[in-house]
Amino acid sequence: MKKIVAGLLSFILLLGGVTTQAQEQLKVKFRSRALLDAAVSGYGKEDVQGYYRLEDFRVGFKATYGQWEAKADIGLGGGKVAIKDLLLNYHFKNSVLSLGNAYEPFSMDMLISTADLRFHQSAASVLAFTDSRKLGATYHFYTDSWYLATGVYTHNDINKIGSSQKNAFVSTSRAVWRKQGEDHRLIHVGGAFSFRTKQVNTEEPPVGTVDSEGITSMFPASLLEAEVPNMGTEVKGVVEALYTAPRWMVQAEYYFDRLNRTDGGKAYRPHGGYIQGGFLLKGRGFEYDAMYGIPSRPATPQAIELVARLNYTDMNDNRAGIYGGEETDLSLGVNWYINQYLGVKLNGSYVWVGEHCNAFYKKDFFLAQLRLQYIF
Repeated sequence: MKKIVAGLLSFILLLGGVTTQAQEQLKVKFRSRALLDAAVSGYGKEDVQGYYRLEDFRVGFKATYGQWEAKADIGLGGGKVAIKDLLLNYHFKNSVLSLGNAYEPFSMDMLISTADLRFHQSAASVLAFTDSRKLGATYHFYTDSWYLATGVYTHNDINKIGSSQKNAFVSTSRAVWRKQGEDHRLIHVGGAFSFRTKQVNTEEPPVGTVDSEGITSMFPASLLEAEVPNMGTEVKGVVEALYTAPRWMVQAEYYFDRLNRTDGGKAYRPHGGYIQGGFLLKGRGFEYDAMYGIPSRPATPQAIELVARLNYTDMNDNRAGIYGGEETDLSLGVNWYINQYLGVKLNGSYVWVGEHCNAFYKKDFFLAQLRLQYIF
């Protein structure tokens, strides 16, 4: 890992040096971001009364040369060094071929940059049914009305290739129809489908895990967690919808998952989804990346946004006899974008803890969170 990181840093310096010699052909933009979070809980346990930490800090670059594009981000948060996005893209007229380490095209919300999310992190249902980055290849096709993507990936990101890797492959496809009007109006509907092969070359029958941190990663235990013994193949899907107007937007996704088992046991089938919206007290319009079908922050550099989200996740399956917990949460917040680089996010969430959640969560609770962020 140290050799990979050192190589990336050397490549960044090399690109910086040659930019002055080939400014008309090679363009390089260095980038960085930091997220400083604080949380206060009324949960009643001394070890969760309050937290603060540097949630994410990363540096990287984006370089373009003709139709070629290279991206790299190195995460330095939490006392760990990890490669985040590491991509080589080739742009055709209406499509992009992408090779490297990144998120598969599954879940609109997971594809949004962390700094542009409406809340501190994606909804509990998103975290339950999506994975971390994967190493693989994706083909993206886009027109004014359509976005289509398909790809093949290892079941690991680049940081896990080696002794801790999972020997399985994933195929994921996404389709979106959209109608873009004037004055930031957009209708977007679609969905994605993913298939994972059975894990092989294991000494014992593989045990799968489906979990979700819930509304915060600062608590010491996941809110939802299910173990799936004798795990075989996996099939999962999501349907998505997005509408934006000059002053407001609404976004929703619903997930369904099926984890098959190799011992003749019943398949495990959790599900869940969310709906969220934003209203601009100051500013107008919302950014939208038509090339990849991804919504983003307000289009105005200086904006104040009121946000709300309702989420439901059910990871209890009586038929399979696997219980990972059930929860509902409601979040309200305000996001203040001081300019295109600086932002402040404040929100509060109430969580209704259902049956079979992690033993750490004994009752319903409220949590307030604050984020200071910069992105350059």
